[in-house]
Amino acid sequence: MTRTRFVIAAVMLALLGLPPIASADDRTLPLPDLSGLQGEEAQAFYLALDAVIWGYPVVFFEDLMRGRAAPDAEEKTGNPRSQVNELARVRQLRGPEYTQIATPNNDTLYIQSFMDLSNEPMVLNVPDVEDDRYYAIQLWDPNGDTFDYVGTLTTGTDAGAYALVGPNWTGTLPDGLPRIDSPYDNAVYWGRIGVKGPGDVARANEIQDGMWVTPLSAYPTDTEVPVDTAFSQARVAYAPPTDLPDSLLFYDKLAHALQFTPPKPQQDAVFADSLAQIGFTDGNTRFDPTMLSDAERSGLAKAYLFANHLMDVNAATTGEEINGWRWSRTSGIMGTDYLFRATWAKWFTGGNRPDEAIYMDGRTDTDGAAFDGANSYTLRFEGDALPGVSAFWSLSMYDAGNGAFVANPTNRYSIGTYTPGLVYGDDGSLTITIQNTAPEVDSATSNWLPAPEGGFYMNLRLYGPDDGLATGTWAPPAVERSNP
Repeated sequence: MTRTRFVIAAVMLALLGLPPIASADDRTLPLPDLSGLQGEEAQAFYLALDAVIWGYPVVFFEDLMRGRAAPDAEEKTGNPRSQVNELARVRQLRGPEYTQIATPNNDTLYIQSFMDLSNEPMVLNVPDVEDDRYYAIQLWDPNGDTFDYVGTLTTGTDAGAYALVGPNWTGTLPDGLPRIDSPYDNAVYWGRIGVKGPGDVARANEIQDGMWVTPLSAYPTDTEVPVDTAFSQARVAYAPPTDLPDSLLFYDKLAHALQFTPPKPQQDAVFADSLAQIGFTDGNTRFDPTMLSDAERSGLAKAYLFANHLMDVNAATTGEEINGWRWSRTSGIMGTDYLFRATWAKWFTGGNRPDEAIYMDGRTDTDGAAFDGANSYTLRFEGDALPGVSAFWSLSMYDAGNGAFVANPTNRYSIGTYTPGLVYGDDGSLTITIQNTAPEVDSATSNWLPAPEGGFYMNLRLYGPDDGLATGTWAPPAVERSNP
């Protein structure tokens, strides 16, 4: 899509009048006043809007890697520290205390490793797991595109090792070591180990312990190699100029990120070439706001706010809608859909490709009204129309304000295949009750997904989905409001 068509399409999307998907939270920003936008300010706004939406994923990637590598990572993010080229393990299922990334799951334990492949390949080691155990180690790049997998659905459940190789490496791998090529020197191992209910966490931890990454120069080894802390600290080091206004911080971060994840020569040329007009120098690796007038700096500040608004609107409108649920056939493989790519980074970081797992975003009932905890709802699957999956499915609840799980007295944040005590109808149907307070009927309580007092949204996940949704032979049921 050309820059002109992209900006026009993005602005038209915003003009639909749809509200942002969240309210007061650090993920959503105020919508700027664009009345009277003209001259230098308008031109800078036009160019910067493209720059923000195009560059948002790589800035987010650097921020995420920097935060996870920090000594106080666990205290600040709820994630164990993961220095560059070090694998970290999330030992417990996510709960409402976790707010760094929107729309997390409550179905799997995570492993994570932020890779820098500029020196040499990194080798991923995985253990043997039982045949009915779902796990997936997703490899995605700084733009959010998933380029490969290791796991149950792709490489199987046997033990193995896999070398992740950067684009500029010219060495030779040992015989028998499979090669996975990364499009950039930066990439992420984002692993999920399925948990079959609360009693299965210990076994999932054992599987995590059998996973590690090691530099090729230390391969083979049956244990983890100590991380190069000095290299990690140097890789994530970043300090913005002390006199840089907060409203322009994104642009300085973008210049920094482009040192490590450069634009693709042809695909991104139109965006990269325009950065020089809004203060980028030294091959787009330095941002100098002194090159800009006050009007141009104002345009950049407004563009950042408006771009974030577009991402919020896009999150609620993109993809295909069926019975009030939205999903995308291009999740995790966004390519040149730059607005969706930015939206994915902001709201659905690390989401799988649809051949691995499908995410269905639900925000409205059968009347088209936004979900609100002041109401009660039901979701009924007929006995012959439960989700078709080779692994498992789940329905998760999120606060509309920050995309986090909702604290509740039952500590239930999702419901699905592995939820103990679900009550099915005589015909095999399953009715899920969705409301803020506990239902009065025991069977409804067993099938209760607690909602917050205010706005919320839900995500229906299908792990190892069949082709029913893609071919139109299956559809998720609509969520019905059950109170007057």
